[in-house]
Amino acid sequence: MADALSSRSLRHRRLAILVAALAAVTALACWSAYRWAEAEARAALTLNGDQRLGLYASSIRNAVGRYDYLPFLVARDHEVLDLLDTPSETRRDAVNRRLETANAAAGSAALYVVDRSGLALAASNWADPAQSFVGQTYDFRPYFRQAVESGSGRYFGIGVTTGLPGYFLSHAVHRGEALIGVAVVKIDLEPLQRDWAAGGERVLVTDENGIVFLSSHADWKYRALRPLPDAVKARLAQTRQYDRSDPAPLGLRDGPPAESGARQISLPDPFAHGARHTYLMQELPLPEFGWTIRFLSDLEPVKAQAAGAAVLTAMGFLLLAAALALGWQRRQTLRLQREARVTLERRVEERTAELLTANRVLREAQEELVQAGKLAALGQMSAALAHEINQPLAAIRTFVASTRLLAERGETAMVRENLAMIGDLAERMAVLSGHLKDFARKGPARVEAVPVDRAMDRALALLASRLREEEVQVERSIPADACVRGDAVRLEQVLVNLLRNAADAMAECDERRLTLTADRNSEGWEIRIRDTGTGIAEAHQFQLFDPFFTTKEVGQGLGLGLSLSYGIVRDFGGTLRAENNPDGGACFVIQLPDAQSPTAQ
Repeated sequence: MADALSSRSLRHRRLAILVAALAAVTALACWSAYRWAEAEARAALTLNGDQRLGLYASSIRNAVGRYDYLPFLVARDHEVLDLLDTPSETRRDAVNRRLETANAAAGSAALYVVDRSGLALAASNWADPAQSFVGQTYDFRPYFRQAVESGSGRYFGIGVTTGLPGYFLSHAVHRGEALIGVAVVKIDLEPLQRDWAAGGERVLVTDENGIVFLSSHADWKYRALRPLPDAVKARLAQTRQYDRSDPAPLGLRDGPPAESGARQISLPDPFAHGARHTYLMQELPLPEFGWTIRFLSDLEPVKAQAAGAAVLTAMGFLLLAAALALGWQRRQTLRLQREARVTLERRVEERTAELLTANRVLREAQEELVQAGKLAALGQMSAALAHEINQPLAAIRTFVASTRLLAERGETAMVRENLAMIGDLAERMAVLSGHLKDFARKGPARVEAVPVDRAMDRALALLASRLREEEVQVERSIPADACVRGDAVRLEQVLVNLLRNAADAMAECDERRLTLTADRNSEGWEIRIRDTGTGIAEAHQFQLFDPFFTTKEVGQGLGLGLSLSYGIVRDFGGTLRAENNPDGGACFVIQLPDAQSPTAQ
């Protein structure tokens, strides 16, 4: 007992050490997988960010570059030069229309010219009194001062007249060496932002002061990445770059630097008050504009991918441990199975022998039951059959007596006629006795091709006397080629049972008519036996084929006929069902396979 307890305790200690070692190795592998997957995901994220930044930079340069020529061309137009040199209403009207046409053809937001004092003399939007630049002063705008000082200017801001943001390109207009005005084109960059937003990107463009003026998220626009110095605020108020608005801080917080110049940042989460969301931010300067494009990549998928790698690693180690445990368990199980298989095979052999014996006894009992059903049917038909035989016997006796007298008289012709009649009557009796012998024969079923018409003839012959006495009208429509797969004697037994039941059902009816048909269908041949009897009660439809169920009086039937018939048809590979006719009476339908079909073979 002590040895058993010591052995069990040793096994428990070994199992605990094994589990602890497995847990330690799994934890180390999970941590390594997490770090590796995180680094790979970050590298892929950074590469995607670099590609997106290059694409955005190209789109901005293309959006601005397509209008670079406009201010230069306007500054060389002779009508513009004449208007700036000597302003008049006629020249203003002509230049307004000229600028309107050029602006529509180029697709820019606005096109206008100002004199050297900053007063707008003509504009493409002259026809809209609420938005027109004509008569407005823009000498405070940086793009005007840049053009005056260096010949050209670039500037992003919110329009002081329209209130709409845009990028302004300006070019100085000279008459000889003298400055007489500035030509300006306004470009709408809003379509870029709509494209970014539609693509689900997180993009923002900042000016030299770190103020976001283009963004895929409307909440980030005109916000400063960091708090602005007072000098910058004063300059913005003077130039009205953002229309007197004071850009509030965006709430960006710097995190640890990442690879390839990127860095981790966090921003307030707009959907969760007080929460912050972490991004990987990558930057690309646009020195020609003084801007910086920033692309933010969500780090949650990186964490999820790393966590998934760790989980998969843990599952892999656990599955490996489980596989090893199962392997050991399988070896133990196989040993037990080998021991159990010998015992099981022995029991199976014994049980198989018992089942074979039981099946043989059951088959013999079934054959005896079928034979008993046939003999019972013959017994019930014995009176009618005796009458069917006695009639030709009485006639034969009469013909024999008359033949003696005719022979004594020497009337040879009459003797021959009597002998012929006696022969016909004897043949009739031989046919009937042959039917009885075949019907009562006991032997194994022989599966063969059985003509339906011949089987029906034999069944009707056995019931001919009763049908004639009860004045039952028989209507037949059975094709000569109707041939089914089965046993002739057993099929006759089924037909006799169904015909007798039909006759019993019509015993008290005024009209007694049997309709016998056979029709080919996709499953073989459908044999119908219809009567004009009382039909089948609804309460009895599900009990018709049960053994010992009968609606006849005591002594008139055992209730085995339909049950035996159902079993015989099923053995042939067919079906037997009962239904009521729409115009009254019952119909029994036998479905049997065609003798020539491959399925029946």
